[in-house]
Amino acid sequence: MTIGEALKEMQKELGLTGKEMAAGIITTGTYSRVIHGTRRISSDLLIKLLLKHNIDLSYFFDKVSDTYMPPSNRLEQKLSSQFGLAFNNHDIVAAVTTFEQIKKANVSTHFKKRVQIAVAFLTKTTDDLDNKFKKSIIDDLNKESNWIFNIQALLLFATSFEILPTEFVEKKMVFFFNKISRSKNISEIMKERFAIVCVNYLHWKYSQTIGLNGKIGIIGANVVNAINYLQSLESTTHFIIYIISAKYYSALFSGNLTRAKQIKENLLDMGCTLVVKNWPL
Repeated sequence: MTIGEALKEMQKELGLTGKEMAAGIITTGTYSRVIHGTRRISSDLLIKLLLKHNIDLSYFFDKVSDTYMPPSNRLEQKLSSQFGLAFNNHDIVAAVTTFEQIKKANVSTHFKKRVQIAVAFLTKTTDDLDNKFKKSIIDDLNKESNWIFNIQALLLFATSFEILPTEFVEKKMVFFFNKISRSKNISEIMKERFAIVCVNYLHWKYSQTIGLNGKIGIIGANVVNAINYLQSLESTTHFIIYIISAKYYSALFSGNLTRAKQIKENLLDMGCTLVVKNWPL
């Protein structure tokens, strides 16, 4: 869908005339040419139009992203969705088949590495990932000075906890929390990506911390910061699962297993199987 087509659709949903939609920000004639694809609109005027009518920016740009996204990004998004479906369904055959497609595709190396790790988890072959591969991930993260705000690098880090040295993970998490604590105006989508890092870290850390006797070892500042970050998110539908995750892991790390199990069971009863089925306990 083009920007013009999306604007026309929004206009119809809002029940506005062309003049009302233009709202004096652009002329009615210019607006008409934009929606018919014979004229472009600048980004600042487009955003003014969207904000004038309280149109959610993410919702609008989701509509047009396929049209303006580079072919390699579009392919990566398609393969990512295809692989994600196979992974979530524990369909090993489909996951491996998709991975073979990804290896040959013109997509980012970070994406390829993430999928390789995910396939190893699914097939229980993480021990087969050699040191050269693991070092390549460490090198990728070390050479990217602003990896926290580099989406590909951030997702690679969030996927790699299980195969990276413990000390490396902990140092990166210290840097992670220091960086985001000083950052302002973080977008909602980045807040969610940071939440994913925190949940993945807590899941990994719990498996690292629990002793053979079932008792929890020393809980470090990174665990506290991860839980606090999740608890600090706005109580919206979008973030509620992360806030509940904070309560769950807080109970786990405090040794209140009864409370943790109850939270997980409640979510399963609500049909949140995909989200919580791989949680500990």
